[in-house]
Amino acid sequence: MTQLRFTQKGTKSSLRARNDVLVLQCVAAGEGRFSRTDVIRETGLPTATVSEIVGDLIERRLVRETGREAQPVGKPRVLLDLDDTHHRFIGVQVANERITASRFTLNGHMEQTETVSRPLDAPALTAVSDMVRRMGAPTPGRITGVGVAVPGIVGDDGVIREAVNYGWHMVSMGHELSELVDGLHVHVINDANAVALSEVALVADRDKTVAVLWIGTGIGAGIVLDGRLYHGGNFRSGEIGHIDIGTSLRCRCGLIGCLETVAAQPIILGDATERAVASYLAGGDDQDARALGERVNRAAREVARLLSTLAGTLDVTEFILGGPIAGDPLGPPLMREVNDLLALRVMSGFEQLVLRASTLGTHSLVFGAAAHAIRQELGVVITMPAGADEAGDNAA
Repeated sequence: MTQLRFTQKGTKSSLRARNDVLVLQCVAAGEGRFSRTDVIRETGLPTATVSEIVGDLIERRLVRETGREAQPVGKPRVLLDLDDTHHRFIGVQVANERITASRFTLNGHMEQTETVSRPLDAPALTAVSDMVRRMGAPTPGRITGVGVAVPGIVGDDGVIREAVNYGWHMVSMGHELSELVDGLHVHVINDANAVALSEVALVADRDKTVAVLWIGTGIGAGIVLDGRLYHGGNFRSGEIGHIDIGTSLRCRCGLIGCLETVAAQPIILGDATERAVASYLAGGDDQDARALGERVNRAAREVARLLSTLAGTLDVTEFILGGPIAGDPLGPPLMREVNDLLALRVMSGFEQLVLRASTLGTHSLVFGAAAHAIRQELGVVITMPAGADEAGDNAA
């Protein structure tokens, strides 16, 4: 079911904006089957309030009347649905070697996607703005918001506070990019949080708790508690890559013993050649394959220990593997090793802990970024309609 969700219940005494969100959510949940009368019944809001809000949402091209349904008695019901013909949202993934941008309708359907290969240097911002312009140029309707998923600690003001592995400090990406794209609203989100948001957007359970483990050049986590993305007071939640695991290895951040010193993707791969990777995956017993296997096992031990700690602290039982490692040949064996270890750490009577691949795969970041833009612009979290995740595979 397509839904737009929000985190605070609207009531008769709520602010108008909160009730707008409640009505929009209700219309979306009806998937074209709800009339104004149904919205009144579902929300508990007064008839006049619902009538006024629906009229305003229609004017804003967020809701549309789709037809009439005859009734045994009385007037036909005027059916309502999301107006997915006008508003468009762009999701952007800014990664180490490439930038991907995708355009989505209001109901989460991917219309277009584009990827360019380039390093994360100063001109990368120009490359992002060029892609956003191309995404917007042929668009029917308007671009209502742009979401950008980036590595590092991101504040709610769109400023990248810190990205150690990329040398970023207090980068005002949201503001700078907005200026380059003619004032479009740009909303920046941490990459692991974007993947977490994409997972929440795929389920009807608005109270879902899930944690994304992001493994690439660095390691981070995106945490959703009871349906809410958890940032922390200083936006540093999920900075698990620099937790001390007790090794004597120095991290790129300057500290000693960080998780990234044994479990970051480049560390796991080490000096292994393609032949060594192929040999390891085939169960080879040569020296290079054994060395790679030892690095995978060491990373799995530390990751499993960390996830079991998160599970015991936050009551998380579902973990998602995201980041470059998820698409790496070493991703599946790492997941298997971690899950085997997690199975040994479950206390009697507790739910089994699971680490799995992200549902949307390569599309999770751009969809999560777009969902973040929708949330910031409209106050809701979109639920992707059934089959929309596959649609992205055929997007031009």
